[in-house]
Amino acid sequence: MKEGSTEPSCYDDFEPYCQWSKEIRAPIIQQADIVEIQLQGFKEKEVKSELGWDGFLYISGEHPMGNNKIKRFNKKIDVSNYEFQGIELKFDAGKLVLRFPCKSSATLPKFLRSAMALALPIILGVFVYKYLTSVEFGSNQNNL
Repeated sequence: MKEGSTEPSCYDDFEPYCQWSKEIRAPIIQQADIVEIQLQGFKEKEVKSELGWDGFLYISGEHPMGNNKIKRFNKKIDVSNYEFQGIELKFDAGKLVLRFPCKSSATLPKFLRSAMALALPIILGVFVYKYLTSVEFGSNQNNL
């Protein structure tokens, strides 16, 4: 390295601590996964994120440590099971908070969606049958 150069001589690669949690609101379709990534010492402008066409969110950052040393990280999160348009990122006091809204079809297991689709017409049919038989029976009593 040339004397007077500002190129870093050493990179300190690390894996930031991540904490996952569920956010559940009243309707099941508003469920989301929350991830908090601890980035103490980093500034918002030192953190970059990019949504790839491959269904992954790429997050990286570099923070100068002094003495030509750089602390850096690269994180890759699979977001293919989430609504891309609703992904939210917020950087606050050395913590990156990401909110991934679940796809509505991903919140219910497939067998449960199938059971509900099958049960709804049956319940509706029973209701209509009960209603029609009670109306028919009531009209026969009036004729007596």
